[in-house]
Amino acid sequence: MAGAGPDLAYRAGEPLRPQLLELVRQKLALLRDPAFVDVARVAMAAGLHSPELASEMLARLGNREEGLTVWMRAAATDGRLKTDDPLFASMQLQGLVKSFALWPQLSMGQPPLDDAQQTRVAEAAVDMFLAYYG
Repeated sequence: MAGAGPDLAYRAGEPLRPQLLELVRQKLALLRDPAFVDVARVAMAAGLHSPELASEMLARLGNREEGLTVWMRAAATDGRLKTDDPLFASMQLQGLVKSFALWPQLSMGQPPLDDAQQTRVAEAAVDMFLAYYG
């Protein structure tokens, strides 16, 4: 599968916004990957028939998102993000992104976001996130 998920090391001396934008852009590229979308569709369908199988598949997908949580944990430890729960914060940011870039594709058959839409989603999500946690 192309683009295995967010993979960017936290850089303490650099502004947070460009780092987060890069992570979100990587996430958006993954969510646009037809192979990833196909696996997510199978996981959703499996969940209707076998919650145990769906849980296993979603756990595998979740492992691909660990890079963002690791980045947030490092930024929080450095005192640059105000959270005592980086996993929760990571899930919030991913939820903002997925609500535009994944769920409409899976649930309503919408096409992937184009480049301009991806930029808008990435910038809005990161700005909202940093307004609260930054």
